[in-house]
Amino acid sequence: MELFLNAGLGAGILIFFVLLFKREKKNEDYFFLSWIVVVLLQITFYEITIYHFDLEGIWAVLGFGLPLLGGPLLFLYISTLINNKIDRIKTLLHLSVYVLYVLILIIFQYSQNFTFIVSKGFFYLPKNIPTWIQHYGIPMALSGLIYTIWDITLLKRHQKRIADFFSFQEKVNLKWIQYIVYSFFILFFVGSFLIFGATSFNLFSMENVFALVGIALSLMLIAFGFYGFRQTSIFSNINSIKNEDESDLEKSTDITSSYSKSGLTEEKIKLHAQQLAEHMSLEKPFLQEDLTLLVLAEQCKLSNTHLSQVINQHFQINFYDFINQYRIEESKKMLISSNYNHLSLLGIAFDCGFKSKSSFNRYFKKYCGITPSEFKKKNQ
Repeated sequence: MELFLNAGLGAGILIFFVLLFKREKKNEDYFFLSWIVVVLLQITFYEITIYHFDLEGIWAVLGFGLPLLGGPLLFLYISTLINNKIDRIKTLLHLSVYVLYVLILIIFQYSQNFTFIVSKGFFYLPKNIPTWIQHYGIPMALSGLIYTIWDITLLKRHQKRIADFFSFQEKVNLKWIQYIVYSFFILFFVGSFLIFGATSFNLFSMENVFALVGIALSLMLIAFGFYGFRQTSIFSNINSIKNEDESDLEKSTDITSSYSKSGLTEEKIKLHAQQLAEHMSLEKPFLQEDLTLLVLAEQCKLSNTHLSQVINQHFQINFYDFINQYRIEESKKMLISSNYNHLSLLGIAFDCGFKSKSSFNRYFKKYCGITPSEFKKKNQ
């Protein structure tokens, strides 16, 4: 198992240096780098204490408490990636639990003339130790559970937001992070079960338990590094739109909550809906693969809130579905027309504004009940 841990360390170090020399790094990149460093240190901690030598005193405490940094840093990375404002105070508050945990154990160690020893991945404690110290693993368990639930909630909320802003999901839906978070959630429960079984019933050896945890972290690190390096800030393309200052953008990220204050009457909504339908029919902005709510609002000379309200309340649909239904209707015309026989399904998908064949097939089947190829055969 040491071989797998070494492989994970090697891959993690390579990912770290690749990201370190990435140009134009943003806040999310620094949180990502910090998370990688913490996971690398955690894997190193397991390898040292399992296969080489024990750690004592402050080094034992610092190493054992590292999971209290991993959860917060992953949460901060996700938050900054989806454009949530994270200032220094919030960052310090999230990381302060680790500092507090380490300080409490170090103060206890010196006040009781006692030395913490970590061997095979966990603390060895004498029998006369106070009861509350014997539950030293509870903060890690609570932190892992709380931050996993927090991450999942944040990602679900983000999924709704992108449907209100984007006409595409590639590189903005963060599905890969959801898989990482769910994997961490499974690792949390499996690891807790194995540790409980090893400490309470001697069902497993502690050496193998923490080695497996380290290997799982290595796999997560490799997957996270591969996708995370390619990930860009979700709302970066929105930030570049003209006449859209930062305060307006912050308000628009929760755009549906401001409908009650928009001032639009039913008559105005119907008028804007008619103008929007004419614009979609004549100008066909949906053919632009990177179309966003802010771009379309600028084209229609409407505010972001008003356009969103018209789409949601009049058409009773979100922005993502609104645009992609136009794309599907356009693709249906092309699929049954002999003028486009020279185009492949991928070519038609691109011409209609889709970013990939998979998203085209997925949405076409959702909207029409059959795949594009089946539709073409049926209408030939």
